[in-house]
Amino acid sequence: MSESVIKRAVELNDPILAKDALREIDIRLRSSSDQNERAYLLFSKASCYGILGDFEQARRQLSSALRDNPSTYAQTTFDFMQGLLSQQEGKYAEALGKFNATLTVHFELFKRPELREIYEDIQQRRAFLMVTLSKFREAIPILTETLSFSLDEQLRSDTIASLGMCCLELKEYSAARDHLLQAIAIGLTKKWEGASHFYLGIAYFHSDMLQEAKREFQKCEELAALHPLPIADVYSWLSASARRLGELSESQRYAMLAKRN
Repeated sequence: MSESVIKRAVELNDPILAKDALREIDIRLRSSSDQNERAYLLFSKASCYGILGDFEQARRQLSSALRDNPSTYAQTTFDFMQGLLSQQEGKYAEALGKFNATLTVHFELFKRPELREIYEDIQQRRAFLMVTLSKFREAIPILTETLSFSLDEQLRSDTIASLGMCCLELKEYSAARDHLLQAIAIGLTKKWEGASHFYLGIAYFHSDMLQEAKREFQKCEELAALHPLPIADVYSWLSASARRLGELSESQRYAMLAKRN
């Protein structure tokens, strides 16, 4: 039962479960003399404090885990979790640097099957951080690699949509269209439902597929009430699309809407 609480708290990133898990961890630490079990419990304790936003305490627990069990595996976990805590703090550039260093220092270790899960987690986080930090060209090969992992459909859709956005930013419009259409076909998560149609509209526009572009921007107009879309930009793109289609009165109407918003 205690194992289940600890595992669920970390996997679900749940603050309420994290508090329950911390109580269970302290009970088990008082009775455990097994070095590996204590390292697991202390690393789990650090994760729970991270979930609760107590990053100072989380780092204390990481240091305790490494002192208790200064093994190569523990050092790898320690380095990974240092990056994770920086990411949780919103220090994205710092987190990316730590994850990059972890992969470099422990390159040979990550070839072991028992570390595959951590490796895949790091790669997914590096991809997210690169996209967030506008490192689009660097993100593309990492995102592509993560698609070879066993991802659930939502995460796969998000990853493909991120690839589409990266290609769009690099003006690779054909690839952007393909990725965004694939993500839409799989099923968009709430995070991407509005943005994917907006980016697809831009990709269509720059590919001279103007009717398709207009359709996507009209879809964005419908979705704007439900998703954080730049509605003034949506109307500006609609105006530009209509103008190039020769629909001048409609272009003017959208231009007026863009000004009002």
